[in-house]
Amino acid sequence: MTGRLFVRLLLVQALWNYRSLLGAGLLWILLPVLRREYGHDPAALEAALARHRRFFNAHPYLAGFAAGALARMERDRQSPELIHRLREVIRGPLGSLGDRFFWAAWLPTTVLLAAAAGLLGLPGWGVVLLFLVTYNLVHLPVRWWSLRVGLEQGRGVARGIAALELPRWTERVAALGVLLVGFVFGLLFVEAFFGTASGIPPVRSIALAVGGSALFVVGILRPRGRAGTIPAMVLAVLAGLFLLGWVR
Repeated sequence: MTGRLFVRLLLVQALWNYRSLLGAGLLWILLPVLRREYGHDPAALEAALARHRRFFNAHPYLAGFAAGALARMERDRQSPELIHRLREVIRGPLGSLGDRFFWAAWLPTTVLLAAAAGLLGLPGWGVVLLFLVTYNLVHLPVRWWSLRVGLEQGRGVARGIAALELPRWTERVAALGVLLVGFVFGLLFVEAFFGTASGIPPVRSIALAVGGSALFVVGILRPRGRAGTIPAMVLAVLAGLFLLGWVR
C-alpha cells in the first residue's frame, strides 16, 4: 500500500485547482485507504470522502506528511474532528518550510551548480543531466520518507516534521548558494576579460557578473537566521538568463 500511495503522491498536483488547491490531489492519494477502510459501508465511505473533499494546501514535496498521517488516522478510526484539526494545523508549516527550502534555497543552488559546471566546460546535455540528478536527489527521498513518517506517526507527525530540521538545512543550502554565486560570476568576469569560451558576449557577461557579485555581497551580509529568500529568487532568474544565453 505504501508504494501505491507514493506513486499517487508524485501526482498530487495533477488535480490542482483554484478552489481546493491540493485538496483534490490529497483526496485522490487517500482514496485507496478510504475504500479499504469504509468500502463495506457506503454511508461511512461517503462521509470519509466528504471530510477530505475540502481545501488543502502545502508544499507538494512535503505533502507526504499530511497524506501519511491522515491515512493512518483513518485506519485507526480517529474522530472526524481530530482529522479535520490536523488538516488545518499542518498545512501552514508544510507550505512555509517547503517553500523556503526547495524553492528559495535548493532550486537556485542546483541551478547555480549546473551553471558553474557549464562554465567549466561541461557540455549542454551534461549540464541538464547534472541539474536533474542533483535536484531530484533530494526531493524524491524526502517525499518517500515523509510519507513513511506520516503513516507511522499519524496524529503525532509533528515530531517527524521537526526531525527533518528543514530550517537548519535551508540555512546551509542558502550559504552554499551564496558561495556558488561568487564562483559563477567570478568565472563570468574571467571570461569577460580573458576570453569568451562560453559564447556569452562580453557586455552581457560583465552585466551578469556585476549583478551576481552584488547579490553575493547581499547574501554574505544578510542577517543571521534568515534564508535570504528574495536574493535567492533573484539568483534563480539571473542564473536562468545566464544559462539561456550560454545555450544560445
